[in-house]
Amino acid sequence: MNCFLGRELISFFCLPVRKMWLKFLLAILLLHVTAAKEPEPQYVLMVPAVLQIDSPGQVCLQFLNLNETISIRVILEYGAVNTTIFEKTMTASNGLQCFNFTIPPVRSASLAFISFSAKGTTVSLEERQSVMIWNTESIVFVQTDKPIYKPGQSVMFRVVALDFNFKPVQEMYPLIAIQDPRGNRIFQWQNVTSEMNIIQIEFLLTEEPILGNYKIIVAKKSGDKTNHSFLVEEYVLPKFHVTVTAPESLTVLDSEFTVKVCGVYIYGQPVEGKVQLSVCRDFDSYGRCKKSPVCQSFTKDLETEGCLSQVFSSNIFELNRIGYMRNLDVKAIVTEKGTGLQLTATQSISVTRVMSSVQFENMDRHYKRGIPYFGQVKLVDKDNSPISNEVIQLFVNNKNTGNFTTDDNGIAEFSIDTSKMFDPEISLKATYKTSDQCHSEGWIEPSYPDASLSIQRFYSWTSSFVRIEPLWKDLSCGQKRMITVHYVLNTEGYKGINTMNFYYVGMAKGKIVLTGEIKVNIQADQNGTFTIPLVVNEKMAPALRLLVYTLHPAKELVADSVRFPVEKCFKNKVQLQFSEKQMRSASNASLVIEAAANSFCAVRAVDQSVLLLKSEAELSAETIYSLHPLQDFQGYIFNGFNLEDDPQDPCVSSDNIFHKGLYYTPVMSGLGPDVYQFLRDMGIKFFTNSKVRQPVVCTSETVRPPAYFLNAGFMASTHHVKSSGNIGDRKNIFFFSLNEVIFL
Repeated sequence: MNCFLGRELISFFCLPVRKMWLKFLLAILLLHVTAAKEPEPQYVLMVPAVLQIDSPGQVCLQFLNLNETISIRVILEYGAVNTTIFEKTMTASNGLQCFNFTIPPVRSASLAFISFSAKGTTVSLEERQSVMIWNTESIVFVQTDKPIYKPGQSVMFRVVALDFNFKPVQEMYPLIAIQDPRGNRIFQWQNVTSEMNIIQIEFLLTEEPILGNYKIIVAKKSGDKTNHSFLVEEYVLPKFHVTVTAPESLTVLDSEFTVKVCGVYIYGQPVEGKVQLSVCRDFDSYGRCKKSPVCQSFTKDLETEGCLSQVFSSNIFELNRIGYMRNLDVKAIVTEKGTGLQLTATQSISVTRVMSSVQFENMDRHYKRGIPYFGQVKLVDKDNSPISNEVIQLFVNNKNTGNFTTDDNGIAEFSIDTSKMFDPEISLKATYKTSDQCHSEGWIEPSYPDASLSIQRFYSWTSSFVRIEPLWKDLSCGQKRMITVHYVLNTEGYKGINTMNFYYVGMAKGKIVLTGEIKVNIQADQNGTFTIPLVVNEKMAPALRLLVYTLHPAKELVADSVRFPVEKCFKNKVQLQFSEKQMRSASNASLVIEAAANSFCAVRAVDQSVLLLKSEAELSAETIYSLHPLQDFQGYIFNGFNLEDDPQDPCVSSDNIFHKGLYYTPVMSGLGPDVYQFLRDMGIKFFTNSKVRQPVVCTSETVRPPAYFLNAGFMASTHHVKSSGNIGDRKNIFFFSLNEVIFL
């Protein structure tokens, strides 16, 4: 029987066909309901974006809602060579599992790919992302016994090689050379191998060398070179030194200030003599008119401690008038009694109209609705010193939300309730005092600058959020801290689920150094807090990037990350001190060194007067950490390569949608950053079939939100194949009409 369902006969429907269609639609509905009861598997694979050769690393894997046996394989694709990082068979959902791996050597830093696959009866997952292979050569530094030498003196230097964990390693150097200021090679040593992981070399300068800067050049087998400079000059060591202590700055309202001058011999005794002290302020040199500076001068004897303190009145310098330079010049000349030897010291004091300033500190650039927004306001004076026990007003969207009193560090902590906030962007302003305009032209008015900050609303597909509560101080090695985490979860999809697992991952120096999971009871409420125990160690220095995430049943990865600065420390602790703080000349002194057993210690001693002639950057934890190429690695830009992969999710069609008699045009929601930015900032590649990006509306040339890094580099191309069981994906896009807004 043929039935025509055209416009004219729309009310006519063939009964047998109608029954057949109803049965078919009912079958589809039952199939959909049945399928909805079986959530799809969700997975996360974490791989560092930069893989370090010959340095053990970790990759971490997690599966959720896995109800069948699957075979998992992770492969490193480099050139024409495929290396299996690990293979595993999984039969059920497990927590976060991490596997150690080592990358075989390559000649140079190169682009590679990690391929992930999971195969089962109904599961078929594949993903491929770009990574960088980095040849982790040793870190080499050079140290001389002093920064400056006379002609004919011996130069002693040492060369030390460290691995990426700052452990000394044996190294063979094809060439170590000394180069004079004209570029001539005057000494060289070939194929030098370190003993006890340290090379020590000594050579003698000629009696009439070329004066100037010399270079120690150390070449490694890879061809990389390390340079260190020292100075050769004719010099006389100073008998004493002069210091001037004065304010760094003065405000236009300061009525007086104090200058202190001290003359001290190298061995610590005070100098006897006189001091000529002057403070001057120059006029602005406009046009051809040149005026003599305004000065105040004194000549007085140094006191018994070798010092002199002098109070100056600010009136003569007219700090609050225009027409002058914005600084005062201090000059002190100390003349030694008996010899007439003179030494000079100078200092500049700036003049500012800024009486105090308010600063936002440790602030996020986004807020998450339903989780308190934490922040700090700091009040400082003209010298950036904290001002305590003062009241600061905080305005949110131009509304006063509270007054906060600063502590001894000039800091006031605050939190903002975001449970009723929907704004795409929120403006914050902190004020202390208002600036008055009391004088006419020619005067400089005092200023009290405010602090302003705009924060964006964070995007989430399901309106679920995680927030790591900030720590206001750097972490110390050996310290135990509890990290508080806030969460707000959209409970749709949590039917029958009473607990949720939250996972945390820590990255430092380009490696995964911390993993764990916390089980949270979500039956009572959709929001709450939990804590993560953290024991700080040297592997986390100089900065720990902590990520906390959970997998929402609606296939969204809900996460937050934070950067915790960590004390620059080492596993082996060393202490060094003399037996006495002060001793007579020609007396015997003992040097006490404490370190771990079997430590090989290298010591340097230098006359302090040499450092007065030419200062040198002392060997410290900061200088050693600065040599590490991945000391605070973040993002996907490394060694000229951009490891940003192509977006996995397709854009949303820009076609109009007809709804309840109206047409709606999709536009971008403008909800600020998304989870993908956290994952990228971690310096780690996330393989997942959960949503991490906010959707983008298709245009003629669809462009994703701008990347965190702006410098161009090699853009890696990837492909991504998801499980075929994706049903009912929602597009988180706003649709606007003249009189109605809907959210699909």
